[in-house]
Amino acid sequence: MYQNTISNKIYFKGIGLHTGLHVNLELHPAKENSGITFFRKDLNKKIKASWKNVISTKFSTNLGVDNCLIKTVEHLLSAFAGLHISNCDVFIDSEEVPIMDGSSKVFVDEILKTGIKNQIVKQQAIEIKKKVRFDCDYGYGELLPNLETEEGLNIFLESRFDGKYEDQTINIENLNGGYPSKISQARTFGFYEEIEYLKSQNLIKGGSLDNAIVIKEFQPINPEGLRYDNELMRHKVLDVVGDLYLSGFPIIGKYNGFKTGHYITYNLLRELFKDQNNFKIINSN
Repeated sequence: MYQNTISNKIYFKGIGLHTGLHVNLELHPAKENSGITFFRKDLNKKIKASWKNVISTKFSTNLGVDNCLIKTVEHLLSAFAGLHISNCDVFIDSEEVPIMDGSSKVFVDEILKTGIKNQIVKQQAIEIKKKVRFDCDYGYGELLPNLETEEGLNIFLESRFDGKYEDQTINIENLNGGYPSKISQARTFGFYEEIEYLKSQNLIKGGSLDNAIVIKEFQPINPEGLRYDNELMRHKVLDVVGDLYLSGFPIIGKYNGFKTGHYITYNLLRELFKDQNNFKIINSN
């Protein structure tokens, strides 16, 4: 497999989920081996999409370098990972990536419509060689080598919603190629009784039923209902895929998690890179 970028510039307008700020976003083709880089047009500064630059994981994944912030990067990064976009320059005129419809579907659709450009350098990937695990007081995440019968990235997640929604699991085998239909349309979600708390934390200023599922008494209050029966769990997979892409590479292995979120996945990446024996950089097939 070779590296990819987008074929042409793509423009988006939207609102930040947490800041409520209106934002313009541009995706530009990028050269081989450059990865994903965010450029704050209003500050004339840039930030590499890397786990090393994560400064906060409270209800979103946020990057920061030299007083330059880029918030809520996970859905856009998930789209890049799901479509195998290796290199892209992201120009933004505010501090938060627009939430669009709460999923990565709008990003995915526009990238596919514009086209993906094959590049001349081979794509490398991280192959998990040893079990790596991060535990916290409410859940865990772990990365394991694939079995001989497994290929690509495999994800198994289990969640409990503490009596606010039915507990669920999801198992995604070899996400390669299935992302647009299986994952990209799953929207972010929240619970009705938590809205006031989130507002008190200066969050979800741009939140609405147009960009999030809101669950009340075990049911979505969104008039259109759910896009998938297990849309909440599929969105958790969407977030995992985006946060894992902060590794800088596609990952070949198995991700298992219980009550996973941005905090767990970020810290799992930190554990992964503590020891080079945990993984091997290979040319992706």
